[in-house]
Amino acid sequence: MLTIPASKDRAVRQEISCLNWPDKFPYKPLVSFSAWHDGGTLHLSFEVSEQSVRAEEATAGNAVFRDSCVEFFIKPDAGDPHYYNFEWNAIGTLYLAWRTGRKDPENAPAEVLSKVKAVSSLGNAPFSERKEQTSWRLDIDIPAEALWHQGLSSWSGLHASANLYKCGDSLSVPHYVTWAPIATENPDYHRPEFFVPVDFE
Repeated sequence: MLTIPASKDRAVRQEISCLNWPDKFPYKPLVSFSAWHDGGTLHLSFEVSEQSVRAEEATAGNAVFRDSCVEFFIKPDAGDPHYYNFEWNAIGTLYLAWRTGRKDPENAPAEVLSKVKAVSSLGNAPFSERKEQTSWRLDIDIPAEALWHQGLSSWSGLHASANLYKCGDSLSVPHYVTWAPIATENPDYHRPEFFVPVDFE
C-alpha cells in the first residue's frame, strides 16, 4: 500500500529495488522516487545512479524503454482492466499509452503528451550511451487530465493500483528493477495483477 500525500512536506522517498530476475539480469542501479499531489497535479521525483546512461530518444510517443528509463504504471479503476503506462527516459522524453496488456496500446494523443512536464538534471538534448557512473534526477508533473479516459480533474481521493520501474533495454548492461515485486519468468512490466494499492489523500 502506498499513500500519496497532499503535501510535499510529507512525501516519503522509497527505493525501487526489487531484482526479480537476478539470474538473467543481476545488475541493480540505485533508484528511488517520491510522490505527492496538490489536487490537480501529481508530482513524481526519481533519483537514479547507474553505471552507464543513455538517452537517444527525443520524440514524445516513441520507444523510450531502450534508453535509461523510469516508469509509472497506474490502474485507476479496479473494475476496469485498463491501465496507463507512463515511461520517461533520462532526458524526460515521454511515452504514454492506455491499455489492458503489452500488445494492445492506445497511444496518448499529442495534446495529452504535451500536458505532462518533466525536467531532467541531464538536460533535454539526446545522447548515446555514456559508460560511466552517472547520477541523475527527473522531476515530473502529471495533471489529472493526463488520464484522458477517466475524465478526472483532481487526484484527490483516488483509489488506484500501481507499480514503478527502472529499465534500460538497450544499454550495454540491460537491467530491470521494480518497486513492487513481479513473479514472472522473464521481465514483464505489463502485469497489472502485481500492482499495489495506491491511495491519494
